[in-house]
Parts: sequence; structure tokens; C-alpha cells
Amino acid sequence: MSAGERKRAQRQRDSQAVIAATGDERNASLRVLLAILARVEASETARLSAEHAWAEIGRRYGFVSVTEQARVEETPSRNKE
Repeated sequence: MSAGERKRAQRQRDSQAVIAATGDERNASLRVLLAILARVEASETARLSAEHAWAEIGRRYGFVSVTEQARVEETPSRNKE
């Protein structure tokens, strides 16, 4: 396997790890959490995953404390009449 083929395979494994970790950031490796942060502007789902990844990194290393979770009831709805 050439160096280019090895690198391509590594990128594919990294991409699959990011997809698998979406929604399960608490069990993801630091490398995967950092990759999630790099995709923050890809979509709304990626942005939310990046928020969770950042909170998890902060929890692990003690520089971010999540004290309050957003409540669904407080979220404005476009469907209210």
C-alpha cells in the first residue's frame, strides 16, 4: 500500500469515526471531538454536535461547566397560533 493509499484510508476511518460519534460525543476520543469541531459550519446537525463536543472536551479537561440544559418548553415554536 502506498503512502497516498494509507493516508486516504486514514481519512476514511476518521470520517466514519466522526459520523459514528455524532450524538455519542461522551464516548468519543479527543481526536474525533476535534474533528467534529472542525465541521461546525457544515449543517445544523454538525453545529449541535460541535456544541456537544465542546462541552465534552470542557468536561474532560475542566474548563467548561455545563450548568443548565436548554428546555424544550422554552424553545419558541413557529407553529403557535
